[in-house]
Amino acid sequence: MAMNTKNVVLRLSNSSNLKTAASSVLNVKIDPGVALITSTDAAEVDFEVLGFTTGMRVRINSADNTGVYTIGALTTVELTMKDSTVTMTQDLTTALSMTGYDMEPIGEIVSIDGPSGSVNVIDITHLGSTARTKLVGIQDEGQVSMEVWTNLATSTGFNQWKLRDFRQSGLAGFYDICFTDFTQSATSEPSAYFFEAYVTNYSISAALDDAVKSAISLEISSVAHFIDGVNW
Repeated sequence: MAMNTKNVVLRLSNSSNLKTAASSVLNVKIDPGVALITSTDAAEVDFEVLGFTTGMRVRINSADNTGVYTIGALTTVELTMKDSTVTMTQDLTTALSMTGYDMEPIGEIVSIDGPSGSVNVIDITHLGSTARTKLVGIQDEGQVSMEVWTNLATSTGFNQWKLRDFRQSGLAGFYDICFTDFTQSATSEPSAYFFEAYVTNYSISAALDDAVKSAISLEISSVAHFIDGVNW
């Protein structure tokens, strides 16, 4: 069934609200059928003290777990991930480091276009070829563009202002686009894209008898991770 665009949201997490943890006491466990990130020493790594919360996106340095995951529940020593064992693998041997991204909505978005990923085609045909022979080059995840009703006064509008600051400072931010196949709850999470990007354009337009609009462009500078929706 097609997804409705109602309640599709684009969210931002910037460098000021990232949470990090790194230690040999961290590991990834599958217990059974549930993916967990655990700390075997709360005195060294306490997830609550460090500021991790439910709903955060998480990335870890495990070679077996290279995706982006979502915290469904937590204690001082355990993060329960919404992602199933299909997308996470047990890793008890690596000294792990992890980053949590606290996502905040960008308010009053009218439309979103992208990611618009593509890949270059490299022609390696030679005189002995019987047909065109080709390779593909490095993935380019492209751009995301959005149009918003300009609102710089409220808490969600403040995130529009952050994008303007990012355009001026040249700093990258982390973003996700959440769809509507599942609801966001303790036991479910909609499909989403997660990526790092730079703001390359922020333009404001005003016309007679109309609301003020802003057009914003993001240049993706990482893999656009697709996060499968889950519903326990």
